[in-house]
Amino acid sequence: MSAAEATEPKVEETTAPAPEATETKTDAPAPADADKPVTQSAVFSMFGGGAKKEKKVEDEDRGDNSGSNKAQREAAAAAADEKKEGGDEEAPEEAEDVHFEPVVKLTEQVEVRTNEESEEQLFKMRAKLFKFVKESSEWKERGTGDVRLLKHKENGKTRLVMRRDKTLKVCANHYIVPEMKLSPNVGSDRSWVWNAAADVSEGEAEAVTLAIRFANSENANLFKDSFLKAQKENEEVFKKAQDDPERPQQVEGFPMRKWSVSLYVLDENGDQHPADCFQRVTYNLHPSFENPVQTFTKPPFTCENEGWGEFEMSIDCYTTEKSKQSIPHDLNFQSNHYENDHTVTFKNPSQALQQILRETGPLPSDEDRVKRKGTAGPKKPNQKYDYEKIADGLGKLKEDDLLHVIQLINDNRTEDMYIKTDVESGEFSIDLYSMSDSLTKMLWDHLTKKGMIS
Repeated sequence: MSAAEATEPKVEETTAPAPEATETKTDAPAPADADKPVTQSAVFSMFGGGAKKEKKVEDEDRGDNSGSNKAQREAAAAAADEKKEGGDEEAPEEAEDVHFEPVVKLTEQVEVRTNEESEEQLFKMRAKLFKFVKESSEWKERGTGDVRLLKHKENGKTRLVMRRDKTLKVCANHYIVPEMKLSPNVGSDRSWVWNAAADVSEGEAEAVTLAIRFANSENANLFKDSFLKAQKENEEVFKKAQDDPERPQQVEGFPMRKWSVSLYVLDENGDQHPADCFQRVTYNLHPSFENPVQTFTKPPFTCENEGWGEFEMSIDCYTTEKSKQSIPHDLNFQSNHYENDHTVTFKNPSQALQQILRETGPLPSDEDRVKRKGTAGPKKPNQKYDYEKIADGLGKLKEDDLLHVIQLINDNRTEDMYIKTDVESGEFSIDLYSMSDSLTKMLWDHLTKKGMIS
């Protein structure tokens, strides 16, 4: 009888063995040679010592078949088999090919339109574009890329388009209208400057001052020739469109009408004079016009257009690059000719602007000065000094010298002097005729020393 068979009845008779008692009984049974003396290795095996491999063999051969140990071994073997079988079953699931239908199929091509498909390219040249920022009085780079002149195949109008490299973002987009003037940039033979009344590169039409620079003067001259040629062609196209008698009405029941608006300055008697006091005038028309923002630089700043509707426009009159006067004007067709009078107030006008305004009559400041001084008019110039030369010399001074002159005037200021200072616009105005003799001599000597008066 084997050791395992000898222990089976004993296990059946045991009702509630404790774990420690079971362990003791597991070590108790001995093989047939139990009468042999116990060696040192056997003692170590009994208490868990000795080599690991010998212990494993001994555990297998000694026939420990107690109920709890047998049940544990069977449960462990069953779990291992189940895990093995489960692993074999799960393997195919991991290799299963899962397919998801894409939301957007990349194989489909989307047509992209740039609105240049119906246009013919007349000119193309690589250049760098700049935009003048009035708020900071500086030029800022708009981008580098190819500047192109594109002519529409149907209406014949030519526009200037420029896109930045890589991003292809539009940095210039406007028609080349007859009012534009291409001027050379100061100190450069490969750069041009012009004003665009309605550039739509940012989405909305805006008046901008642009400068473009080419690699050399030859490329700059090629651009100029193409620009002037396109400008002349556009002028003919615009004129032909306005003079077309068969031009259809845009809105039924409202005929197309030609209209014009001009700007004049009125004197005390109501007589008209050229508005030379303004450097340029910008008309902000209704957004439905192809060119809603139109700028003019020569008096009487006449704006001519054609339309069917009445609307209120805003007229911006610029005395300098920053200072402007806005005039509202109601355009209507109730009469063939009508006039609207508007009062314009100039804040701290420069000496040159005051002289222009005096051509149409005395200024309010002249009356105030007469009351303060009790004289019949402005102070006559001292025969010893030429005030015209002083004014001309002051205009030639650099910024640092001008600041020195302003400080000199303020240090020697008297109650009779007529001075106005506008910090916001950076303007300083003084009536030279109101200066004292001592201050006049100081200015004369200073300008003579600087070589501004000979």
